[in-house]
Amino acid sequence: MKKKLAALPEIPNKRYFPIREASDLCGVKDYVLRFWEKEFSQLRPLKRGAHRAYRKKDIEIARRIRELVHGEGYKLSAARQILTQELEALKNNKPVQEPGAPAELKISREAVTADIGELEEIISNLEKIADFLHT
Repeated sequence: MKKKLAALPEIPNKRYFPIREASDLCGVKDYVLRFWEKEFSQLRPLKRGAHRAYRKKDIEIARRIRELVHGEGYKLSAARQILTQELEALKNNKPVQEPGAPAELKISREAVTADIGELEEIISNLEKIADFLHT
């Protein structure tokens, strides 16, 4: 499910960006960037004391995460896998797979299977609660 995201400003030619400026450049709130740092090992701004210093590559990674999660509707686990594959491909000078390619379909299938398992567990718990309430 693709969602049209607001256009982002051009990344200025600077070496480092504080978190507030980085969040503005990525179109998300500060706390979202901090959360993504915990969820995505690829997003690692420099830490200077109590302050974060984002580099241009950190901004680009955060923008891609935003696109995957908010724009294309991927769950964090699937976005993490896609981002890992894309960065590996860039590192190895291999072409990045296009959306809908077999690897992405496999990721989607795994995510759907995991969701089905969670839903079945929820249904089971709700049935137990309903049985308890009817006795």
